This record gives sequence, structure tokens and C-alpha cells, in this order.
Amino acid sequence: MTSEPGAVSETFAFACRSCGHTWEATFQVMFFTDPTDAAGLHTQEYVDEDGVAIRSPLTDAVCTRCGSRRVRVTTPGAGRPAHDPAG
Repeated sequence: MTSEPGAVSETFAFACRSCGHTWEATFQVMFFTDPTDAAGLHTQEYVDEDGVAIRSPLTDAVCTRCGSRRVRVTTPGAGRPAHDPAG
């Protein structure tokens, strides 16, 4: 097992339920294996377009226009929710 991260790009579409603003963002999902864990525990971290580690955009989305947390996250172009924290 290695501690070197693997990465994949993921793009999500967002829609604010407060102001109606929509946008898309691409994130790098970095995967790590803990070399000290006998079970090979895996962790992941999201990195934004500026290279900054962030919380998962699926659970911590914030509107880039109004700052609302009432944001629907969908798969780009599909129009179906990837995760809808606002219920």
C-alpha cells in the first residue's frame, strides 16, 4: 500500500434555492491510503479549482452569489440531484 494520492476530477452543477443562481464547479478528489493502518484505511479530500482543500461540495455547498446554504447539487447536464442537502 502506498500513501501517494490518486486523483479524479468531478464536476457538479449547483442551483441556489434562495436566489435562483446556477453554476458549475470542478473539483479534484484526492484519495489517500493510510500506510500505518493495517486495514488500509482510505480517505478522500476535495480540492477546488484554486488548489484549496475544502469540505465535500455534496454536503457543504454555499451559493456563490448570496451565501445561502439552500443549494441543490446535481450532475451537470443531467438535471438530476447528486445530493440534495436542503431536502
